[in-house]
Amino acid sequence: MAKSSAKLDMTQGSPVRLIILFAIPMLIGGVFQLMYNMVDTIVVGRFVSVKALAAIGATSSTTSFLMMMGNGLTNAVSVVISQAEGAKRQDRMRRCVTHAVYLVLLSGLILGLLAFFGARPMMNLLGAPPDIIDQSVAYIQITGGLSIALLCYNGVTSILRAIGDSRTPLYFLIFSSLLNVALDLYFVVVLGGGVAGVAYATVISQLAAAALCTVYMLWRYPHLRPDTGAWGLDMDIIKEYLRIGLPMCVQSGVLCVGMFVITAVINSFGSDIVAAYTVGAKVEQLATISFSNVAFSFSVYAGQNFGAKRFDRIKEGLRKGLVIVCSLALISTVVMLIFAKPLALIFMENPSDYVLGASVSMVRIEAAFFLALGSIWTLNSALRGIGAVKVTLVSSIVELTLKIGLSLLLPIFMGYIGIWLAAPIGWVLGIVPSAAYFLWWFKDPQGRSKSSALTKKA
Repeated sequence: MAKSSAKLDMTQGSPVRLIILFAIPMLIGGVFQLMYNMVDTIVVGRFVSVKALAAIGATSSTTSFLMMMGNGLTNAVSVVISQAEGAKRQDRMRRCVTHAVYLVLLSGLILGLLAFFGARPMMNLLGAPPDIIDQSVAYIQITGGLSIALLCYNGVTSILRAIGDSRTPLYFLIFSSLLNVALDLYFVVVLGGGVAGVAYATVISQLAAAALCTVYMLWRYPHLRPDTGAWGLDMDIIKEYLRIGLPMCVQSGVLCVGMFVITAVINSFGSDIVAAYTVGAKVEQLATISFSNVAFSFSVYAGQNFGAKRFDRIKEGLRKGLVIVCSLALISTVVMLIFAKPLALIFMENPSDYVLGASVSMVRIEAAFFLALGSIWTLNSALRGIGAVKVTLVSSIVELTLKIGLSLLLPIFMGYIGIWLAAPIGWVLGIVPSAAYFLWWFKDPQGRSKSSALTKKA
């Protein structure tokens, strides 16, 4: 029993207590993940140049595309294993672990090749300014070409969170974040590695965390340790991974198309606005950390209860969780409206008034819509947990349509302010299909869950 003390059984006890206990390590981990992501920006912005800062910012949509495609597959692992955990199907869980290995290796190879050979064509397509394009390409080729490191880490942490252990991923994320800080400073300040230096620091940190976390998982949770028979191909698991993972990959691709369009529009305003967007995006990540991790915890909560056929608990947890998320989102909104400027200054050394003003305006505009962002994250996380990934795809298409249309239209009349407004309006209307589906599903969750491979066999 001692070895399983880090696990939380989401199918028993107070939903609010379980969600909070599960989310707290994710929240702390989110802080370190932000540090992981932001150290690159801070080190480059303060020790290299504004051009180098803009170079990393110009890659945001491309690196996000690669990361989100990988996350779509590893999130499928989390959903399938959390449902098996709720149904107490340990034989299935072992097979799911081995097939997760196959999934990570194959997707890492494909995404790595895509990143390495597609970096420059993508930067040219997005209209990256000539004075930063070479550095942007190098950053993508290193972090994306070696994305197998991130996929391995995300894969093993997805497995651990699926069984209710959000603490172990936290410990290794802290280790990886601290290692990344040290390597960033070493490669950039000591070796003068510039943008390429922070890219290598990121990859090495991810790979080290993935290796150590895998060894620890197999030691601490023997029921996840595959036996010889678990390595044989199981088409049911492959189909379930693809059924859940492919729509999430398409969803990621859909969202990234919107990001590509917005990035191209931002690039057309020049490197100053690219730098302002880079800083604004980092501050937004800091602002949303308080409620994002609570929202994302619903995937595991809903998945375990779905596997256990505790549909009443899904409804209760979702209702109470939305209250928690929206309350935290309101607090974040107030903080960002007041402290947007000092937070933006963290990432820049002696910025121009133009760059600072643009980044502050982005933070304040998007903060005004945090209630919508928290709600859509919570609803879509719960939908992924019950396997209703096609609905989240519809939600994403609504967001995409608005992002593309408004990011092209509004800047004509409002300048770069129009770009900042495009995404928040998409959040608001993207909620509609997700909320409508849950209103329909909760009328007969038992009958409307019969298509699940797990519920058919459990």
